[in-house]
Amino acid sequence: MEASQIADLLRAIAEVLESDPKFAKAVEKCLTNSLNAQKSKDSSNVTPKQLEASKTLKNGDLILTECRQILRGQGEQQLRLYLTELGEQVRELLKHGQLDPKRSMRRRKDLNIIIEHIIQKLQAQDKSGKLLAASISKI
Repeated sequence: MEASQIADLLRAIAEVLESDPKFAKAVEKCLTNSLNAQKSKDSSNVTPKQLEASKTLKNGDLILTECRQILRGQGEQQLRLYLTELGEQVRELLKHGQLDPKRSMRRRKDLNIIIEHIIQKLQAQDKSGKLLAASISKI
């Protein structure tokens, strides 16, 4: 399965999750349990050196999902505030969700430019997912 096919599948799943709250809660519970189990496993394997060197964003995909939910539910302005609160971690967020495949935005010094880039990418991905879901529902 190609990356674009996987992305399309995930967008379709996201649309189903948005339309069925019971299903969304069940998936969220399952993911939370899985992440908690992974965290406890990882925390037993972490060395002190890894803790010092950890400037990376943990659970970047979950934060990206939260960003999408904020964008859909509360709007662009709230998302901008949320990303501003993340500060320098916004650079790490670019590594997730195909937001910066060429790695050019991570080098930017101005965080506001990076935040605008993330918002534009998330809006484009959201629009693409809605178009896909609409085309699937017509079949």
